[in-house]
This record gives sequence, C-alpha cells and structure tokens, in this order.
Amino acid sequence: MAQPSPSSFKEIALQTAWAAGNLLHHSASRTINAETDDDVKMQADVDSETLVREQLKSTGLPIIGEELGGDANLFHGDELYWVVDPLDGTYNYLRNQPCTCVSLGLMRGPNPVLGVIYNFTAQKTYLGIPGDGTYINGKKITPAWVSKISDACIMTGFPAAADKSAPAMEIFMREVSRYKKIRMIGSAALALAYVGEGVADTYYESGTNLWDVAAGLAIIQASGGHYRLIPTGKKPLNYDLWASAREEWTR
Repeated sequence: MAQPSPSSFKEIALQTAWAAGNLLHHSASRTINAETDDDVKMQADVDSETLVREQLKSTGLPIIGEELGGDANLFHGDELYWVVDPLDGTYNYLRNQPCTCVSLGLMRGPNPVLGVIYNFTAQKTYLGIPGDGTYINGKKITPAWVSKISDACIMTGFPAAADKSAPAMEIFMREVSRYKKIRMIGSAALALAYVGEGVADTYYESGTNLWDVAAGLAIIQASGGHYRLIPTGKKPLNYDLWASAREEWTR
C-alpha cells in the first residue's frame, strides 16, 4: 500500500506545533532538570515533547525527538518519520529571550519532505514543503536573497558540544568572514527559517543534531535553497551543516 503524501500531514503538523507553542508560552514548567557549563535542560523540553508525541501518535509514523530519542536507522531507510525538537533555544527560553520555537520535521530516509517551525513568542509559523513552497502564517513567500557573498548575511551558532579550541575557531572565522554580516540567535531551527524566509542567506553550524535542523531543511528546500549535511562521526544523527540560497555557498 502506498504511503500518504507528505502534504497530507500538513494540518496535524501545524496543529501540533501550535499546541506545543501554546503550552510553552503560557503554562510549561520553568524547572531546570539538568545543567552543564555550556547547556541547560528544562522540564519544559520534556513537557513539550510529550505533548508533541501524543498529538502525532495518530499518524502512525515513528518519531525521533531530542528528549525521548528514537531509531537513528530511520535516516538510512525509505519510510516517513517525524524528527522533532519540542523547544529549540532552551537557554533563550529560560532567559525570556525571544528566539525560541517548536520545530517539527517530516522526513523520508535522509530527505526532508515537510517542516513546521513555530516561533511562539512572535506567533509566526513557517511551513515548508519541497516542491510546493514556503509559507509564513499561511502566505506563500519568495525569499529576497542577495546574489553576492560579499553582500550576504550568515547565521551560525555553537552547539553545546562544539569544539571551541583556537584551531577550530580559526577554521570557523575563515568560513564566516567571507560574509558581510554574521548573526547568532541561539536557535538553529529559527536561523534556518530566517534563511528560508530570505532575511538571511546562509546557515552554518558544526556538530548540530538532526532534530535541530530537520524542519529547517525542508523550509530551505521549499524556498529554492540548498544544503549539505556532513556526518561528524561523533554520534548518530550529528552533522556539520551548510544551508544556503546558493549551492556554491554550501561548499
């Protein structure tokens, strides 16, 4: 039996993102469950993912989530599955900074087929379906990307486990210094949404996880952009990522 088309999951993805965003915006626990020198985990992460999994259960599809795990082998298969980050930008959320979101990606093997990113503080919803387009709050958009890298804006970030040694920083600076402006907002998902929207032109991060970027990759492709995932080998579903308006900028 043929699997349903990815677009048939659009409404449940939107409704799930809005429900999780509403929980986070109004009633989620602000308790810190764990903290390290460079990361923080909150009860809100768990509460949001629990809600997301319950909402998506009716689809019958497997789920990989940041908090509650999943089967990494799905990435190497050919079936549909969800990849969810129930609260991307946890530290921002803790500090009441605005760059936080719910990120829900639908993938078939290694290929993103649908992405929803809900910035609940701004009540701004990004929906991307490769082959159909990118929508913001229901309106289809065309990104106004620049044509020259010397005029471009790169979004980037440092995941918790990033190598911050001097040699790594030298490589990092060599990559990002090609751009006119550099921006860090503390949410990989939302940064990718900004590139898909066309308010930035490239996203680069070393050592990011699939749940951080799955929805954003769908939005990048839906907007006509390009991406390159390079396995780091450090752990399953961990990648170096370039996502950009122009394919030559991902090399």
